[in-house]
Amino acid sequence: MNRESLLAVATLVVVIGAVTTLALAGAVSDPADSETAADVEPTGHVSLTEITISADEVTGGTATLAVDTHLAHRGDPAENVTVVHRATDTKTGLVENTTKRAVQTMDDDAEVVVSDRLSIPRESSYEIETFVYRDGTRTESASRSVDGVDALTPAYADTDVEFHRFGGSAGGSLADVPAIGYSIASTTDDTATLEVDSYLTNTGDDTESDLELEVSARQSGSNVVADTATVDLSAIEPGKTALPTVELEVPQEYDYYLDAVLWRDGTIVGTNRAVANLGPGSLSVDETASDGGLEVSDFEGGSDRRADDGAAGDDSEDSGASSADGTPGFGVGVAVAALLATLALARRYQ
Repeated sequence: MNRESLLAVATLVVVIGAVTTLALAGAVSDPADSETAADVEPTGHVSLTEITISADEVTGGTATLAVDTHLAHRGDPAENVTVVHRATDTKTGLVENTTKRAVQTMDDDAEVVVSDRLSIPRESSYEIETFVYRDGTRTESASRSVDGVDALTPAYADTDVEFHRFGGSAGGSLADVPAIGYSIASTTDDTATLEVDSYLTNTGDDTESDLELEVSARQSGSNVVADTATVDLSAIEPGKTALPTVELEVPQEYDYYLDAVLWRDGTIVGTNRAVANLGPGSLSVDETASDGGLEVSDFEGGSDRRADDGAAGDDSEDSGASSADGTPGFGVGVAVAALLATLALARRYQ
């Protein structure tokens, strides 16, 4: 065989080998399989950039927190994103609540705010954990601490109306006026009628209404309530001060706490206290007086009220400080005991 024939045969063998290799490669590696393998890894990227927590709805036993999660996106559209919040009591380590929120498909390289509400007991302190999941796999997490949940004001007790005390200025140009004041409107031999004024200022931006003021006169030494009066308040405009007045009739010659209670829909929303000194003492709001001279009958009314001259009823049967004839002594019981002791002593010496 000549050289030309050998070269032709060799060339044919190489071509057949190349074609065979390409055919085998096509059978082993399908382009569709390559695309499927690439889809295993999710496209696009989602990152957790910020978390903000604020108080939403507060009741007597529960505080609901508004949790906003800021997610940033870049690259291809991102699907199957989920945000989970978990509240753990830092004192007990117990999980109090968990929420889960699905996120719509993210695209356009935009930032998305995912809002959720998380309810927890209105007590203790909490760690609020946030987790971001992609296709069921956790990709990012963050946590925030929340303290003082018990200090949040329930909605039923929320009002901007406050008892307003006007403090004196450094130069003395403004008087020091307490939030509660009183004057004596009239008196009788036994009682005094007090006119009690309360300064109530709306410190908020909205008109306040449906408020009720209750004022009580409480005898300082016994805590006996001598009289109570209630007045409905008209609407108080923002920045305005209301001056409701009630009348209280109390026995004279005693010192009183004037307790003012602000009510809304059957719930106490504010309190304040002043004093009315009608007796010999000088009671102040910061002290508790002990009045041993209290006559309960003064606070019961009727014919048992104590007379002006201070005369008491006939207590001779109950008194052991004087004898039946009115002379000082130890009483009949002590006299009998002394007589028996004398007889026993006489028999001993016989």
